[in-house]
Amino acid sequence: MTWFRIDDGFHGHPKVVQLSLESVGLWALSGAWCAQYLTDGVVSSNTVRRLGGTTENISELVNSGLWNEHSDGWEFKDWADYQPVKAEVEAERSAARERMKRVRAAKKGVTSPDVQPNKHRTTEERSGRSSPEVRIAPPDQLPPTSSSVSKETETPSIDINGLFESAYAAWPKKVQKKKSLDKFKLHARKHDPHWLATQIIMFGKAYAAHVAKEFTPALNVWLNGERWTDDLPESSQRPGRQAPQSRAAQNIDAYWKEFGDDDPSGGMASIDS
Repeated sequence: MTWFRIDDGFHGHPKVVQLSLESVGLWALSGAWCAQYLTDGVVSSNTVRRLGGTTENISELVNSGLWNEHSDGWEFKDWADYQPVKAEVEAERSAARERMKRVRAAKKGVTSPDVQPNKHRTTEERSGRSSPEVRIAPPDQLPPTSSSVSKETETPSIDINGLFESAYAAWPKKVQKKKSLDKFKLHARKHDPHWLATQIIMFGKAYAAHVAKEFTPALNVWLNGERWTDDLPESSQRPGRQAPQSRAAQNIDAYWKEFGDDDPSGGMASIDS
């Protein structure tokens, strides 16, 4: 589904205030039609008539500069500057289809293009007898089973709940814990969980030192607003000619200046994002 975008200041634009309500309605309906059928702002004469457009309406839209004449009917002025064009929409749809293919393949256990999902086996294959087209590898050539793979190669799991508890303990305002945990898990999908917990601890200590508890945001509100990009409470930027730093790095410098060598991560991980 595509959308026809209308600016919230459209109602007071100089080109619009001089139009009749019927002409404004024709403009909006025609725009929705163009967005649905990906015409890049071209609306046919037949469609204009079907939508109830009159010669007077068309003249108003052309004279106001909202429409231009086109060989197929009429054309929205500067459509590509404000609305999605056909090429962009089709590219996004194609990318979405590819993503869904990967999701469906992952649900079926297919992890790469070389691995195909299980197919229906013949009676001979189910009974263990090999047909001329099927060859069974000798036991010494079979790949190792999952039980034979060393556990050292397995990726260690991350204790999301444990990280959250450590971070929540440092947050001065203890409210809406469940909502905070849900938001933490959501952002942990996009950011390193250890880094995220470090940011919470760092900001929690800064809030506790400089901001009254009633003015401290709940942790879920802070997470929802991605406020680790804010300045630390009461932190100040020192003038100088040092190379630019990321917001996270600036917050870390400010934290260390305020709290000394106390490591906000508790040794959990590096706080580089």
